[in-house]
Amino acid sequence: MKKKITVFVSYARANRDLAARFLKKFKEQAAPSKLYNYTFWRDNDFLVGEKWHEEIQHAIEECDVGLVLVSPAFLGSQYIQDHELPTFVKSGGKSVIPVMLQPIDLEHHDLKGLQHTQIFRLHRPRFSSSKSYGECSGSHRDQFALEVFRQIEARLDTISEK
Repeated sequence: MKKKITVFVSYARANRDLAARFLKKFKEQAAPSKLYNYTFWRDNDFLVGEKWHEEIQHAIEECDVGLVLVSPAFLGSQYIQDHELPTFVKSGGKSVIPVMLQPIDLEHHDLKGLQHTQIFRLHRPRFSSSKSYGECSGSHRDQFALEVFRQIEARLDTISEK
């Protein structure tokens, strides 16, 4: 029996299209998981009249893990800084899986508490440096999604052991 995992997806509105492309590829990898049945929550499912702030807070409370898609716009979002990240970066908070959606400067950007957490980037011998999802194209985007899937499965395995 697969364990149900609810994933809260956090990303900047400015990155909506790129985040959707990444999530499509990631969901393709996650669907046939042997161990986990993934459910994803993102803020594109609001109905007219719903109170979006309350819905987001409820989704954060109910999730098992936060998948944060890091970009300059993500780091610059006051809403994300004030209302989403604290749950995932505070001591004893929920598990966070940071994935670099667009390039950021790890030394000069304010990482909003993520500086102590490994942020996923794709490593390949042919690359001069690790790449964000947005820097990849073609089959490298597929490889990026596969590697993120492998990393998340390994992380979930360690969380489950605790």
